[in-house]
Amino acid sequence: MGGVVLNKLRQPESGFSWFYQRFLNNHITILLLNIFLLLLVVNELVQNAGLLDPVWKFIGITAPAIVVAGILYYVLDPFVHFMERRLKLKEGLAIAIAMLVTIAIIVVIFLMLIPFLTKQTTGIIAALPQFANDVMRKLSTMNQKHHWVSAANLAEVNHRVTTYFSQRGWNILTGTLSSLGNVVTTVSDWIITLITAPMVLFFMLKDGAQFPHFVSQVVPTAYRERFVIMLDKMNAKVSSYVRGQLTVALCVMIIFTAGYSIIGLPYAILIGLIAGPLNLIPYFGSAIALIPAIIMGVVTSPSMLLGVVIVYLIEWVLETQVLSPLIMGNSLAMHPITIVFVLLASGKMFGLIGVIFGVPGFAVLKVLVTTAFEWYQEYSALYPDVFPPEDRLGEP
Repeated sequence: MGGVVLNKLRQPESGFSWFYQRFLNNHITILLLNIFLLLLVVNELVQNAGLLDPVWKFIGITAPAIVVAGILYYVLDPFVHFMERRLKLKEGLAIAIAMLVTIAIIVVIFLMLIPFLTKQTTGIIAALPQFANDVMRKLSTMNQKHHWVSAANLAEVNHRVTTYFSQRGWNILTGTLSSLGNVVTTVSDWIITLITAPMVLFFMLKDGAQFPHFVSQVVPTAYRERFVIMLDKMNAKVSSYVRGQLTVALCVMIIFTAGYSIIGLPYAILIGLIAGPLNLIPYFGSAIALIPAIIMGVVTSPSMLLGVVIVYLIEWVLETQVLSPLIMGNSLAMHPITIVFVLLASGKMFGLIGVIFGVPGFAVLKVLVTTAFEWYQEYSALYPDVFPPEDRLGEP
């Protein structure tokens, strides 16, 4: 009788132990609970987004200077190390020389190139109505041969297109005068960036190598080594991408400018210089840069259009078969389809900024997620085939 009573008293304890072992003391359950708590925190942040307004304003003010300084850091860092190792210059002197050379190049570009580009841009905007008339005249000639639409409809389209481009060109030239406040704000933002970016750049070049170890001081000791390795991987991905993309964009700009100048395309230098920054958009940049050249070729002559196509094909072969494999390689280790989806998603969410910085941002996020998953594989004991138990490490 006493044994039966004792067994009845033990049954709840046995059932609770079974529940504890199966559900509560379980790695997957703990992981799901952590994810649930993380989602709750994210939901609270979204529901109280107004509390983060000062943070976003601070980021909006400092981000342009940090981005500019970061890009210049990846460009100048090899130059600084070269002067330190080969020329035996002190670190401060090497950084000062690199920054002075960069400032001199930027000043020369602004003094020599900006007036020319301003003149070219003003000329092409003023010529937009004439371009539209030329295109419509060519379409009218082709329509007389093939009878695609009636003459009245074609005349109406011609009138609307000419009116649109006339108004559009005038708005581009005079629009900034009607929004003087925006102009003042933009100029002030540029001034802040120009003042702060060199200071940020100097300290990046001086203390950039110690940054991972400095940040790792807030990380628990057991995870510091893995954290520093993760930051080094992120830095390697971003640096190779930035340097490679800038080099390829410069080469593409030279190829397009030289090619369009050789065939005599109107506004060849302007169109070629536009192609360089547009090439920073992976896969789509060169195609987008082709649009103004195609329009100019159509307006000029069929032979000019053929020349534009030939120049583009030459550039495409050189970029895809020589420049990108030689300079970029497979530094990001990302499938082309993945890059396309990243561009579409980041462009939809963040616009042009997302298109330009989406791929390196995804590469950084990929390193972060991969490192976190490797840590989970190692410490969850759910992947013995990937990380064998410690008692087996010493076995032959």
